[in-house]
Amino acid sequence: MDDRLKQVQTSDLTDSRLNHEFVAWLKTSGMNYLLMLLLVACAFLAWDWWNRKQGEAIDTAWTELASATSPAALRGVARTHAAVDGVAELSLLTAGDILLQSVRSGLRPGLAAGDEGAELTPEDKAKSLVEADAFFAEAVELASARPGFAGKPMMIAGLFGRAAAAEGAGRLDDARTHLEKVVEISTPEYPPLAEQANARLENLDGIEAHASLPNQADLPVIAVGEEEAFTVPAADDLLEMFEAEDEEAAEATSETGDEAAPEATETPAAP
Repeated sequence: MDDRLKQVQTSDLTDSRLNHEFVAWLKTSGMNYLLMLLLVACAFLAWDWWNRKQGEAIDTAWTELASATSPAALRGVARTHAAVDGVAELSLLTAGDILLQSVRSGLRPGLAAGDEGAELTPEDKAKSLVEADAFFAEAVELASARPGFAGKPMMIAGLFGRAAAAEGAGRLDDARTHLEKVVEISTPEYPPLAEQANARLENLDGIEAHASLPNQADLPVIAVGEEEAFTVPAADDLLEMFEAEDEEAAEATSETGDEAAPEATETPAAP
């Protein structure tokens, strides 16, 4: 009985000592550990929130890029989401392509043939080529700031676009400069693009060698007298003149054949 009482008393003393030690630990160091645990939990929650926010920003940027259909809207996407990798460059390249396609078709972006104000004037086409070149130049500038090979495809696409805009505006020297830059950037990682640029350079040489025909208004007026002047005839007048000469020659040939036929009939047969 006494041994049992001693064991109980010893156990009570041990438990009491442990409780006092735990309480003392909480008072001295426990709050520090709890604060560290709280900070770790807060950091994890903040990291998770930031990742979700970045993902939402990327999704929003690509969604707006896919839904934008006009150069002005695409420029807004490039400005708003400049921090999202690739979105700004793609927006600017797409805007430049829309303007180039508009110049080729002769219609304003978003309008169809027959719509009021859809057709582009020569001044509108020249302005569109300037705007397209500006879009491509900005895309090239943004892509060139990217380290490594990440920006090369965007740079090449932008330089091809600038060459097309310069060629459409008749600035063949500028087009050649952009294409030569494409060859330099594409080598050696993208040999097919370098070959395409070289082919377009050869095409430019052929364009320069081609002489353009003068307009009717640019042809000189040759004076043949004091009161009359001879003007070089237009193409339609020349065609009518040639057709009249062909008809006269055909009639003459027909009359000659009709006269020769009776003579052949009257010739007597040999005995």
